[in-house]
Amino acid sequence: MKRFTAIVNWQTLIVLCLSFLSCYFTITYHFTMYMDFLIFGLLIAFPVTLATKEAFKRRERAIQYLSLFKSTLQSLYYAVVNSKLEYREKEFFKNISVDLTRSLIDYLKAYKAGDPSSVHAASDKLAFFVMRNKKALKGSLPDKILFYLFRVNSSVEFLLAVKRHRTPRGLHAVVKIAIFLFVIFYPATLLHETGPSESLGYLFMSSGFKSLFLISLLNVQEMLEDPFNQTGSDDIRMEDFTFTSQLLPA
Repeated sequence: MKRFTAIVNWQTLIVLCLSFLSCYFTITYHFTMYMDFLIFGLLIAFPVTLATKEAFKRRERAIQYLSLFKSTLQSLYYAVVNSKLEYREKEFFKNISVDLTRSLIDYLKAYKAGDPSSVHAASDKLAFFVMRNKKALKGSLPDKILFYLFRVNSSVEFLLAVKRHRTPRGLHAVVKIAIFLFVIFYPATLLHETGPSESLGYLFMSSGFKSLFLISLLNVQEMLEDPFNQTGSDDIRMEDFTFTSQLLPA
């Protein structure tokens, strides 16, 4: 049931109310007009389809980079654990890894994208640890750790970019305007085709259902815009990407 109720929001209520008012005034004052709604179909269907497709791609790539972030951080942690560093240094690395994961997930789950300085600060602690202990690491281990660190930073920056940047807002404005114009003028056009004898109930059901379908598509697309904030039924389960590795016994 949650999957269906998640697409209902204030925009849905506004469209339904506007549809009912438009139908009421059309019936009351016998407004009729002819309008070709092909242009509205072009203004609504193609932008929504394109934006939904791109938002879905961003969601899938976000899952890919979250998986890369967790797996690389765990590999980095295992490399540090298997090194000859002191136990307290390994414990410190575990703590800063947990702190980085918590900072990143908390930032991504926030409703609005704020200042990512806390995530960058946690990421810097990881880099400072590697640089501070570089001389204590032997053989090819420093190069492996730097490679893992590069992949962690790449994943973090991509996820921050996905959170902060959306599909073009002008596209949303065009679609919303087209939907509202459709809701306002469609009842008069429908009455022109069927004749003035139609009832308010029939007019509202025909207009309201189409309006509800269109605004629901837009709501689904907007929910896919931010797949992290846990407000929709298809949001990414962020707890699956939490760093949970435990330190080996001393």
